[in-house]
Amino acid sequence: MAQNFNALQKELPALKKLSNHAGAEGFFGQESLRFISTAGTLLDNFKCNKNSSIDERHFTHIIARSLIENYFWIIYIFDDTSTKDQRYDELVNSFKKQYVKLLNEPALPHKNKLEKANSSWSALPNPLDVKSMMAQIQNVHDDRLDYLYFIYRITSFDTHGKSLGNLAQESFGKKSNFPLLDIGRAFELIANEYLSVLARLKKSGAI
Repeated sequence: MAQNFNALQKELPALKKLSNHAGAEGFFGQESLRFISTAGTLLDNFKCNKNSSIDERHFTHIIARSLIENYFWIIYIFDDTSTKDQRYDELVNSFKKQYVKLLNEPALPHKNKLEKANSSWSALPNPLDVKSMMAQIQNVHDDRLDYLYFIYRITSFDTHGKSLGNLAQESFGKKSNFPLLDIGRAFELIANEYLSVLARLKKSGAI
């Protein structure tokens, strides 16, 4: 049962209001709406558990990775109110660094149609990786971070098309495969945390 996910869906009006905000609150609102739309589509159309087929996995694992990655950013940003703005700035800077990397690709066509990057963006510090963010998170004390990080790393293989049975068999010398994951459980953990963040924002008067 997708109890937490269903509860988060009922918060759509509040999340839509937040999505119009600037800063960390706006990012949380927009990402929560993306999560509801994307995860909801998967839950409605695929098994999203360990009984899913390989064909289903090609959709659910790849899309789940994107949602889990931003989940780690959200709990990192909202873990401590005293560091929220600073950590949100780290996220913005990560966008700037990635954008500079995009524009610096020699073979990238039609660069003139894209927004120009500020010359100072190249000197920005590199963002933390997910493992480093996890090491600084204080508010979550159960196994959900380890479980979601496991799913995040496994789905990274799927995202890059490296989880095919052919590649595993050639590498291990036997028929093998990466595990089919309980994506539905991952979505429930994410929804639960988003409900918690939303409750704190309501209490603070953000909405």
